[in-house]
Amino acid sequence: MLADVPGLIEGASENRGLGHRFLRHIERCAVLLLLVDMAGVDDRDPRDDYKTLLSELKRYDPALLKKPRLVGANKMDLAPAAANLAKFKRRHKVPILEIFLPDRHWS
Repeated sequence: MLADVPGLIEGASENRGLGHRFLRHIERCAVLLLLVDMAGVDDRDPRDDYKTLLSELKRYDPALLKKPRLVGANKMDLAPAAANLAKFKRRHKVPILEIFLPDRHWS
């Protein structure tokens, strides 16, 4: 089972948001996909977002950090994403799946 982890918010380990209910779901997964907004929309730093996700997982159950994981680098079609990804790769050694939306006009 693979978990997409975009909905994990800061404080989830303290049962905020979907909290423990969401984290219990993650416990059953064999692989974690942490979806990170690489474009840094809303002036967010993707490196900080990733660090927050790992911190919440660790606070809930440190064993979650031992699960295989990869990062889904979302919004790679936006201008700042490439530079942010380069910075991210220098700090974090994790497999990355780049996610593009090459044409915003769906037919």
